[in-house]
Amino acid sequence: MRRLAVALAAVLLGALAPPAFATTKPTLPRTDRAAINRTLDVFVPAAIGRHDSMRAWPLATRTMRLGSDKDEWRNGFLPVTPFPVIGTSFHGWTIDTASRDHADIVLLVHLKKGAPLGAVSFDIAMRKLRGRWLVDSAVPAATFSAAGSDSQILAQPDFAPQAGHAFSRSGRISAKWVLIIPGILFGLIVLTPFVVIYGHRIKEGRLRRERAESDRERVFRNLPERPN
Repeated sequence: MRRLAVALAAVLLGALAPPAFATTKPTLPRTDRAAINRTLDVFVPAAIGRHDSMRAWPLATRTMRLGSDKDEWRNGFLPVTPFPVIGTSFHGWTIDTASRDHADIVLLVHLKKGAPLGAVSFDIAMRKLRGRWLVDSAVPAATFSAAGSDSQILAQPDFAPQAGHAFSRSGRISAKWVLIIPGILFGLIVLTPFVVIYGHRIKEGRLRRERAESDRERVFRNLPERPN
């Protein structure tokens, strides 16, 4: 009976005690945090702020640079959404997940005064390659309105291609898009048959001209030669 009571007490304590993993937060060694800080201090103003995009090139992984070259990065065409960031130190990030050679972090960057937004939260994937922490991706997760403006938060789905133009400041579909989208669809339905017919006529005309030219050459080849 005593053993049963002890067993029940142990089960009860185990049920009431919070699981160990619930309070465990992902961490990184101090040296790795310092290395990530150094990378972000250069990458954020160079790539996100577009102050000097080429400074970000050696700090990006091959995966991030896939499909682009140095000339495109030099001209500001890189897979990072640009924002007018301020500051030179970007150490206030939090860790989402971390391991020996990778870390997914969340970084809040503040924007210049006069910008339509006040701050942007970025989801940044870091990878440790050959002892260096490089940026594998940097995606805006949410934006925050500037101080004194209407409160508005846009989440990551709003950063899909063209999403920022389709939404108004209230977060609803802009009225102009309500008219433009049906207009585009109607135009495609109406114009597509005309385009196809016009294309066929151009092709038929070109074939007729080629046949006529071929017949003309054949006629001239079969003409009798003039007597001397």
